[in-house]
Amino acid sequence: TPDRYLHEVVLQRVDSLDAEGSATVNIRLFLEVVAVWVITALCLVKGIHSAGKAAYFTVLMPVVMIAILFAACIGLEGAGDGLRYYLTPRWEALLSAEVWGLAAGQIIFSLSPGMGTCISLASYHERSYRKLAQDCALVATANSAFSIFGGFVVFSVVGNLAGVLGKPVEEVAASGEGLAFIVFAQGLAQFEGRWAQVLSIAFFLTLFLLGLDSTFAVIETLQTYVNDWILSRNPSAKITARGNAARLALIATTLLLVGLPYVTRGGYMLLEIADHYIVTYCLSVSVLLEYVMIGHVYTAEQMIEDVHESTGIQLPSWFAIHLRYVAPVTIGIVICLLFASELTSDSLGSYPQWAIFLFGSLPTCIALSAIAWPAAQFRFRRFFWGIVYPMLSQRTPESLAAARLRARQGGFKSFQDSDDQPEHGHAI
Repeated sequence: TPDRYLHEVVLQRVDSLDAEGSATVNIRLFLEVVAVWVITALCLVKGIHSAGKAAYFTVLMPVVMIAILFAACIGLEGAGDGLRYYLTPRWEALLSAEVWGLAAGQIIFSLSPGMGTCISLASYHERSYRKLAQDCALVATANSAFSIFGGFVVFSVVGNLAGVLGKPVEEVAASGEGLAFIVFAQGLAQFEGRWAQVLSIAFFLTLFLLGLDSTFAVIETLQTYVNDWILSRNPSAKITARGNAARLALIATTLLLVGLPYVTRGGYMLLEIADHYIVTYCLSVSVLLEYVMIGHVYTAEQMIEDVHESTGIQLPSWFAIHLRYVAPVTIGIVICLLFASELTSDSLGSYPQWAIFLFGSLPTCIALSAIAWPAAQFRFRRFFWGIVYPMLSQRTPESLAAARLRARQGGFKSFQDSDDQPEHGHAI
């Protein structure tokens, strides 16, 4: 059966993380992960330009595959029952904190607003590019539309399988890997002859290509961060193709090593822990912190001015209130509800505490501290150079005029010497 094949042959999973052999590497999974990173490196070796060319295939082909699956599955017997279950609202679910948390995590993960992916990729546009707003609207709409359209395919198959098994749709429907690798595999097996093989290849190739798209985005984001860090340290540095390739290989190798625990026989359970904390806390809290930094540290007014400068669109004044209060308060309420739900539920109770700490709590704290530290540092520098230092230097000699100028500018040095500083020069 598909569930036994997944757990015993593909994952070779053990019953618990304390079981003998749980730390043994699954060679088959390891080689598959290596293949993914090699393909990613080859597709991105020439930088953003090769990534764009690869994306034409990896982004458009899943759309074609889903369209083919839709045409084949929508007419299945029982498909109507599955679609009815899919499209019928269950309003009581809106009272569940977990539903809101998963919805927020899904949007944050798929659109990547909390991971810097969109910002990193958009930074390769020319400064004169004026269609960023249209691009944002298109990407957000296409993302949700593709998810909704994919649901028609999935629940058509689920409805058919429910009829074959003689069970209600809600008993057959599953979530996560259970839906993709067990329920859907059983459903596709109901097709006759070679159709079952063709459609199975189309479906799993779609999943593979979508996974590659996510990998491309992660690699390009990290590489952009590294390149920006190099230029911030040395503005005259040259970002060469050879240097980019070396950094790409280093990032891919590092991520491969980070992923090694997840290709062990107990890696499936470690992945469940990591996925729970990343979706529930890391992504949601990181977005909350970014809202705080944008609305209160960078200031909402400056962000509105930047949007106007970049796109030519003047956002209404109430958008500043949204950035400062409405959005962060909304995300904060969702996080509080999730935390309360965590305290009352026992979703990870079967896993040992060391695994929850090493693969859940610790990575989440590290990730969130990396986001919060720059904001705290920025505030401290503004406070010290803008308030404390002027109080301490009121009676200093005139030779410290340059330091006073720096204090008035918020603690950031100018590219020019203070003697040559123009009357309205910009501090960096």
